[in-house]
Amino acid sequence: MNIIISAAQFARRAHEGQVRDFHRVPYIFHPARVAGRVALHPDATEVMVAAAFLHDVVEDTPFNLQDVATATSFEVSDLVSQLTNPSKNMKLPREDRKAIDRAHLRKATREAKIIKMIDRIDNLRDMDGADDQFRQLYAGESLLLAETVGDADSALKAELVEICRKMQEDA
Repeated sequence: MNIIISAAQFARRAHEGQVRDFHRVPYIFHPARVAGRVALHPDATEVMVAAAFLHDVVEDTPFNLQDVATATSFEVSDLVSQLTNPSKNMKLPREDRKAIDRAHLRKATREAKIIKMIDRIDNLRDMDGADDQFRQLYAGESLLLAETVGDADSALKAELVEICRKMQEDA
């Protein structure tokens, strides 16, 4: 079976029953949007699109990287590993956890950084229902993230920064 279809089906099963925090839409629509946008990127590969479908599986479901590799490939699992926040279960202040996650992403491949920026852009555009205080916090964190991964694609970085600035202005 095609690696992208395998990834999409695995992501659907893994996120079954999950909904987005702010508006209760089925969670799977987020990775599907990210994967679709990654597929449109001029440097997209099948592995990147598959990883985009699975980018939140290890963080947000009971599945692990070995499950991802079994369902798709080691290459996809490796990209998902780069996209998985290492601070997920750490009992540290949010600011410290986000710094750990940015340090992890600083070492990521260009492919992972592209997926991360597209993921963050989608998250920022999908925050209807979030309170203003969280939107401001997330926009500030996203600006720091743009500095960390923006070297992978200047156009995506500019889009990410623009969305953050607008969100900050609208508060």
